[in-house]
Amino acid sequence: MRKWFACAVACAVCACISAPQKSADSSTATIATDAANAPPHSACAAGALAFVRAHNLCVQALQQFASRGSAELRWKDEQGDHFEQAQIELAWRDGGERMALRADKLGERIAWAGADSTQWWIFEPKSEPSRLIIGARGMVPSGSALPFAGPESVMELLAARAWPENAQCVQGQSQESETQTQTKNSCCVQWSLAKPIGAWTSSRAWVQQPGALPVRIELLNVQGGVIASSELSRPLSVQVDGVPQGAWPDIAGTTQLRMSEGGGRWNIFWDAPGTNAERLKDRLFDLAVLREVMRPQQVRDLRDVGENSVP
Repeated sequence: MRKWFACAVACAVCACISAPQKSADSSTATIATDAANAPPHSACAAGALAFVRAHNLCVQALQQFASRGSAELRWKDEQGDHFEQAQIELAWRDGGERMALRADKLGERIAWAGADSTQWWIFEPKSEPSRLIIGARGMVPSGSALPFAGPESVMELLAARAWPENAQCVQGQSQESETQTQTKNSCCVQWSLAKPIGAWTSSRAWVQQPGALPVRIELLNVQGGVIASSELSRPLSVQVDGVPQGAWPDIAGTTQLRMSEGGGRWNIFWDAPGTNAERLKDRLFDLAVLREVMRPQQVRDLRDVGENSVP
């Protein structure tokens, strides 16, 4: 149970960020054209480009980030219902190109995940034997807790990755009945990945106005089915050096993640977001240093065995 939880928490290695509310740039002809072609909903009047540009300003503002928090995981299997909790710490630099997540339970380290510009890794110190899993950015392990892995999908799911300017406002409503009311008054913005990662080929987000925290994000497969989803709430401002207080970006203090296959659910609560340099030291993002500290008994490098896709 704890092994499964460690892997699952490691996959949720990112905070949810969004820019503070701003008015759309109505002088941009492209935005005006997009708005004219948008679905008939007031939230979509600004057009997809306005939502995209406001979101991307937030992503640019949080090039580095660190926070403490807690995570809860609920899932079902043949043995019944399960529930686990952990204390977590997250840090990233260079807009998520380098990332680190630590998860502890009752003073024990149960997982350490991270990434640099070329690879991601997950330490599982409670496994028997303890092990380290390594994969290239964009690589998907067939045995992962989610049908995708690595910082790209996590950043997207939690609104911490830039959206492409060719995104479109589309007719859309969440497939999950409990969130249909929440998304009813939002505009659905959708885009495709330049290069699919495993089963993940496109994304969509429900947004209520440019610069506001997205209500919901979904990752989709080629058939349009939902692989995973997130609900973002309780916005918290993050102080960023050199940025006026009124322009500080928000993070979602509460994030609910759901995996469609298997029904796994995560609740993540951040309580100390910031850009403290003391929590962003180089050694947190250096795999060689971490291997010396963690000393895994087994190393599984997915680049050697060629695990690069999910059925």
